[in-house]
Amino acid sequence: MLKSDGLSIEGAMNQYTRLLVSLAVDEHRGEVLQKLRRLSGPESQVELFSCVYSAGLAGSHLFDAESRQHAVQAVLRKVEKGLISHVDKLQQQGISAGADVYWDRDGAEGLVRKTLRYQPDLVVHAPEAHANPLQQLLSAPDWRLLRQCPAPLLLSKKPHWNDRPVIAAAIDPFHLDDEAAELDQRLLQHAAGLAQQLEGELHVLHVFNTLPHSAIFDEHLVVDYEALQKKVRLEHHARIDELIAPYGLSVKDPCVHLLEGELHHLVPAWAEEKLVDVLVMGSLARGFIDRLLLGSSAERLMDRVSCDLLVLKPDSFRCPVTEF
Repeated sequence: MLKSDGLSIEGAMNQYTRLLVSLAVDEHRGEVLQKLRRLSGPESQVELFSCVYSAGLAGSHLFDAESRQHAVQAVLRKVEKGLISHVDKLQQQGISAGADVYWDRDGAEGLVRKTLRYQPDLVVHAPEAHANPLQQLLSAPDWRLLRQCPAPLLLSKKPHWNDRPVIAAAIDPFHLDDEAAELDQRLLQHAAGLAQQLEGELHVLHVFNTLPHSAIFDEHLVVDYEALQKKVRLEHHARIDELIAPYGLSVKDPCVHLLEGELHHLVPAWAEEKLVDVLVMGSLARGFIDRLLLGSSAERLMDRVSCDLLVLKPDSFRCPVTEF
């Protein structure tokens, strides 16, 4: 049963006209297509996409070049036939849809290249489940897709959305540059629009530490520790209030949540408690060392939360993958 402490938003406003849906050859198709139907409107254009590759076929010495190409085309036609069966069902429901298949050994880059060509408003992709740390380490394609995809990326992890989905925007207004501040505005806009379209509940989440890093190195700042904690806490409340005011919200509302601690420790349990269906987060570019040691917040949460992740990048993002 859904909590009643969220901001309910009625009506339907389709903010995603062009949708690119990545479908694995075997799994997740049913749950992804079910969500697609809820995201699509009368004016939507949908492209179903699969990236296919067989190392055994590509490296086989049993074929000459021409025979290998014929075998590859046969595999592509078989996969495309499966996609077209879904296209037919979508079209019967009044949704304009098409299908495309790539042969690419790098599934993440294949999807990114398709994104660059198709220019969708939203990419929907079901990441692989990782049962242990070794599988997480080997999940580089999902992480690279999260880092490289130039369009809003919905990582479909939850089997089904609730009838009235809970949409939560994870924001952090304490930034040193305007680019990140503008991204927070986009997160709120997408979350509010998605909650409105799905007739769901909008929640806002902010996670912070009360003790700034600078205080650790300045003994004068920690003389009155309790006063400092209170000051930092009040500043976070004031910043959040200012950011969410245009949406008719304040930190006093039950759908606005300020948590103290580490984001990757607190958010998974919080998302479970609040029955979150989609968590909307930003992904900012980091240097190589930062990515190696920390990763982005979205990367750190990807394997820890069971809800879907909608990941957005700033307008200044430059995709490292070329179209061809």
